Order: sequence, then structure tokens, then C-alpha cells
Amino acid sequence: MTTPAGAWGETTSYVLENDGGELNTIETGPSLALTGPGATLTYQVRTNSFLGIQGLGGIYVQVSTDGGSNWSDLAHDDVSTTNTTKTHNISTDVTNIRFATKTGATLNKYYSNVKVTRATTFATSTTALDFGTVTNHRSNTLNAIVDYNNTTYDQQVTGTSTSPSFTVTATTVGATGTGQAVPVVFTPTTAGTHTGTVTLTMNGHSVSFQVTGISQTTYYARATAVATEGGTARVSFTSFDEATNSSATATSGITTASSATATAYYRATPAQRHAFVGWKRSFDDSGYLSTDADFQTTVTYNSESSSAPTISTLYAVFEQKSNDITLEPTASTYDADLYEQVTLHRTLLRGYNTIALPFATNVTELTGRTSDDDWVAQLSSVTYNAHDGYTLFFHKIASGHISAFQPYVLYLGDEVVDPQWTNIDLPEASPVTLTPSAGYGAAVSPDGSSYADWQMTSNFTAALDMNGRYGIVNSAGSLMRGAAGSTLNAFTAYITPPPGSAGVKTRSAFVAPDGTTTIVDDLPTDSRLGQDKEIYSLDGRRHRLVTHPGIYVIAGRKVVISK
Repeated sequence: MTTPAGAWGETTSYVLENDGGELNTIETGPSLALTGPGATLTYQVRTNSFLGIQGLGGIYVQVSTDGGSNWSDLAHDDVSTTNTTKTHNISTDVTNIRFATKTGATLNKYYSNVKVTRATTFATSTTALDFGTVTNHRSNTLNAIVDYNNTTYDQQVTGTSTSPSFTVTATTVGATGTGQAVPVVFTPTTAGTHTGTVTLTMNGHSVSFQVTGISQTTYYARATAVATEGGTARVSFTSFDEATNSSATATSGITTASSATATAYYRATPAQRHAFVGWKRSFDDSGYLSTDADFQTTVTYNSESSSAPTISTLYAVFEQKSNDITLEPTASTYDADLYEQVTLHRTLLRGYNTIALPFATNVTELTGRTSDDDWVAQLSSVTYNAHDGYTLFFHKIASGHISAFQPYVLYLGDEVVDPQWTNIDLPEASPVTLTPSAGYGAAVSPDGSSYADWQMTSNFTAALDMNGRYGIVNSAGSLMRGAAGSTLNAFTAYITPPPGSAGVKTRSAFVAPDGTTTIVDDLPTDSRLGQDKEIYSLDGRRHRLVTHPGIYVIAGRKVVISK
């Protein structure tokens, strides 16, 4: 039987056959299995007769490397009547041993104290490592795989290389010795193909394999952005966002590349009252490289020194903007900025108008006068009954304050043409929708709607489609529902009704701070804005649609269509 003398890794040898065995004639003893790779085999042999010393065949030691299926002779030993210790080297791939006799008289031959000295093995399945192409001064790491049989725990694998471009990271390994990874690093400093031989060593045993890699030149560059007065310029080799968020406002970090080009991202940001004009290679250039504030370009460079990178510079040119701006109701956009003077190019009629502004003001600042006949109101509630239909109540704002972006009904005692404001920080327009805070419930309406289904919205878009929406269309404050083709200019407001309210009488009511209410009936339901009814301008021409401000006769009634 096979009996280990101790735990693997704690002793240097183990006993295979402690009691020994006896061979009486030409015969083969039992197979003795090794429990791990061996280095040397020792045992004792003797015979029971002096006659067995010579000419009677002695004893053979046989080994197998496949678990006992096939055998070969390792050694042939003479025997004597006293125990004699024999020692033979065995290969680490031996799995089994046995003793045998082949010729000679019938004599008893004995073997005992069969012991195997444990071997230390170290091997690698790695025959070569190819690191591919690496940029100078950068690294690529690949792993060599080793298998080993330790004599003790916590061994260290070290390595050397015939080429300085390849280095081995010393690796500590434990008792498990299969598939251990040992890092090999390729860090070239000169361009070209690099080859070498790496040798790994553990416990005095070494294995070697070939390594190869290609190095390409590293280039270094820095991008800078210089700005004139009136803005800032930023640059990055990473992205436009990095150019925006970088703490360095005008200088990128050093970048490297494996070729002679890299992409730099430039971004120009104007200050208030200034506009970006364009990028130049030099302030002395007559033309501009680009007029795009967010500009990317290829930087070409050939410096191989990280301490002296090639520097590529672009210049951002800004110019001061006019301090005045005119808001055009027929235009969709304007430049948000700080202005000394803002003009709204619009004639606000005497009577009812709608208005929405992208900045806060009040009625006095808008009109340039103080008058109880000038006020603003917002939609607050909606009621319904079968006789009057829908009534939209607008409550007057006692202070006359006009908040930025919100929709209002504006009443004027006299018209105002092109109102102006000074020192306005003009932001981008952002429409606001208001919902009434009170009114009728769904149970009483003919369409299942309630007051919360009505909305009043500010408008900053030119030629807004008014099909199905309500607008105030005359100085008397009448509401009219738009049909296909009807539009609304910017800096105004409109009302969105519930989908099922079409064809139902709708009127407006204006409530003063003291509770006094003025009700304005709507136009007849058979003369909606834009429908194919009898619509005439004052010069007698008939129109199918009302698409421009003016005075019209609709279904026999005089109607003023405001902006």
C-alpha cells in the first residue's frame, strides 16, 4: 500500500512500501503509486541465501509513466544476505514503480523501506509572447503561464530578459502550482522591432521563452487658445465638453499620439454684449479659419520631447454687440444678452390685447404713463351653464406687475406703439402655461370637461398655428376660435380649450380688484376665425381667412383683429 509520510509540501520524501515485499521466483511485485513527482528512489534489498549473490539474476526496479499500463527497467541490482540500500534517480513523470525478478534459482529476495524523495518542478506552457505594436514610453503587459511543484509555500518567481524593453514583475506564488500568471511588461523607448529571451526562475529552476514587440514613435503636443477682449477661449484634446469644463481656460494638457496628428477641440464663449466672430491662426491674418464657436481641427506636430511639446495656437476674435435690440413679433429668435435698450416692435391697441414678455416689467414701464385705464389680467376661473356657455374670468392684477414669460390680457386706455425698456438682461424665451384655479365640474358640462381643462399659454413663436385655439381678436375683448390657416405672432398669449368645446358659446369676463365684473360676449359661433363665412375688409374685398391684423366685417359685425 502507499502511505504518505506527511502532508505534501511539508516533507522532502515519502514512503511507498514501509513493510517491504518478497519475490520467491521469477515474478513481479505489486505496483506502487507515487503521489507526486519524484527525484530519487531509495530502498533496501537482500536474499535468504548466499548463493543469491552472484549469477542468480538479482532484482530489477521497473517504472511506469502512464499509471502502470506500460513498464520499463530503471535498474538491476545484485543482492546479498544482508540489507543493502540502493539509490536511483527517477524522472518527474514517473507515476508507478515495482520490483521484479527475471532469471535465477528459486530464492527468496526481499525489498523494503521504499522511499521517494520529493522533486521540485518548474515548467511553462508559454513558448513565446508577442506584444504587438506599442507607442514609445507606453506599456503593454502579457502573462506567462507557469506550473510548478513547491518544496515550501510562498515561493517567488523572478525573471530576467536579454532586452531592456521587456521586464518581469516578481510574483509570489503559493502551494497551488497550476496555471499561475507571471506578468511580463513591454515598455519600449526607441522605435522599431524589439526581441529577446525572458527567463523565469523559481527555487533554482528556470524556464525560458521568446518575446517580441514593435515600438512606434511617441509625439507630444499642447494646444492653446488665445482670446481677444470680450470672451474666453478653451481647448481640449478630449472633447468639446472638456473644453467647456476645463479649469485651464486657454491651455490644454500635453497629449501624445502614435502618429503626427491629433484632434484639438476649441470652444469660444462670448461675454455679455459681445459676439464671437471667428478663429484665426494669427491675429494678423486677414481671414478666419472658422466662424464656428465650437471648432475642431487637426493639430500636426513632430516633437518627441515631453518637456518641449509642439504648441498649436488658435486665436478667438470677439466684437462688441449693439446695446440695443428690437424684439420682432414676426421673428422666431433673438439674442439673449444684456441690453441698454429693448424695443418691442408692436402697436398695442386701445382696449384688449394679449402680451407675454421674456423679462419682468409693469404696466407703467410698458406704457410710459400712470393711468387707471391701463391694466393686466390673467385667467383665474372658468364657469359653464347652458344659457351662457363657457365664461372665462380674468382677474386684474392690482399692482400691474408683469412677470417674465407669463401670459396676460393687457387693457390700454390708449394705444402704445413700440414700447421700450432700458437696462434689460434678456434671457431666452420659455413659454409658461397657466391653469384656472376654480370653475365648473365635469358633471355639468356638455363635453365632460372641467375648468382644469382650460389653459392660457404665453407665445414666443412667430406664426403659431391657432387652429382650435382661442385668441382675443378685437379691442373689445371678444374671444375667437382659430380655424385652419390662422396664426398668431410672438410675444402674445392664447387659450387652449377642451377638445369637445367647439361650437359652444364662449365669452370672457374681467374682474376688477373691487369685484366689479365686465363680461364681453364672444362673436357668433357661425363666424369663427378663418372659417369660410362672409368676411370683408373695409375696402369691400371678401376674404376666406383672416390672417392679418386689421378691421373686418364678419357676419355683419365690425371686428378689430389685433396683433
